[in-house]
Amino acid sequence: MSAKEARRVYVMEQVLDGKLTIKLAAELLGLSERQVKRLKKGMKEKGVAALMHGNRG
Repeated sequence: MSAKEARRVYVMEQVLDGKLTIKLAAELLGLSERQVKRLKKGMKEKGVAALMHGNRG
């Protein structure tokens, strides 16, 4: 897992725990709010694996 992916996991865990808003997470990660919502949904369904790059492996 790269440093970028590790940061993304940490921030998204904070969002799921309710400690960060989607708007703030989007700013921290340099993504749109819509993309953060997609990541949040993916984490709920697939866990951390949803945040890894799709071409890996």
